Amino acid sequence: MLISGLAKKLKKLKTHMPAVLAGICVWVALWVFTGSSCWIRSIFGVPCPGCGSTRAVAEIFRGNIAGALNFHPLVFVSVALVAVCAASFVFDLNLFGKPGKTKSILLWGCVVVYLGVYVVRMAMFFPESEPMTYLASSMLGRLIGLVRGIFT
Repeated sequence: MLISGLAKKLKKLKTHMPAVLAGICVWVALWVFTGSSCWIRSIFGVPCPGCGSTRAVAEIFRGNIAGALNFHPLVFVSVALVAVCAASFVFDLNLFGKPGKTKSILLWGCVVVYLGVYVVRMAMFFPESEPMTYLASSMLGRLIGLVRGIFT
């Protein structure tokens, strides 16, 4: 049963593979041209609400919990959410019952917490401290530089 369910999921993933590959190509191009792997930061120059999460996970693997929390204070929430989503997908678990109120409350609760932490981090650390720095090589930053160059 588990194998046939996983086979169906892989078949479904295969049908979406061109879109996945196109997305990966755009992501790599943004990373190469701007120096950031984050779509929001690559395009607009400002960090996204999850900014620092990748570096935070890397710090966890190095055993540096304080460093991980410095890069993103919700790193353990992020890791738990990814683990639950992956387990739910792979093992076809329905952890929250029928789609509805519980799932919505959990989702919106996470959104509110992440946005709240983002606002606090932006107010306290932008643009002086990593990862809350401005990326001048972003697409918008380059466009602003081009326009400034024309009018100066």
